[in-house]
Amino acid sequence: MEDLKKEDRRNIRPKFIGSKEQKAKGQGQVVMINMSESSLDILRSKKVVNIQQYYTALRIRRLWEKSRIGSYTSNFNKIGDIQGWNDMATDRIDAIYKLSRLHTWLGDKGFGLVYTVCVEDYTIKETAAMYQVDRVYLGKRFREAIDESQKFFDQSA
Repeated sequence: MEDLKKEDRRNIRPKFIGSKEQKAKGQGQVVMINMSESSLDILRSKKVVNIQQYYTALRIRRLWEKSRIGSYTSNFNKIGDIQGWNDMATDRIDAIYKLSRLHTWLGDKGFGLVYTVCVEDYTIKETAAMYQVDRVYLGKRFREAIDESQKFFDQSA
């Protein structure tokens, strides 16, 4: 069996760039993007975030994946009960605890922004459209929240 080249493993799909009005009028632009890449990889390749911010964002993403919050296997009705903690893995409980402390450290808006970009995999442009703010301002706020997250991880280590 022949090994696949790197280019052959890519998941390339067309994506429309533009507003809803432009899409309705047939204007805008269609670009081909690799769906296998996360928005963090794209932000790093465009030099929106530096390498330290990139690895901090990946750390948050891995922490979220380790906690498995929102998965159908979670039973949050049992968490208040002592028995509920016993059936969860200790690393999962630790990840939930760290995310809770990070949320307190960053605040609601900062954590929501980090969650949207790092976990839900939205780009800065898409997040700016959701929050209806300027993307340059949102990019600065995202970098600021990631820097604060790095301070949190340094302090808690």
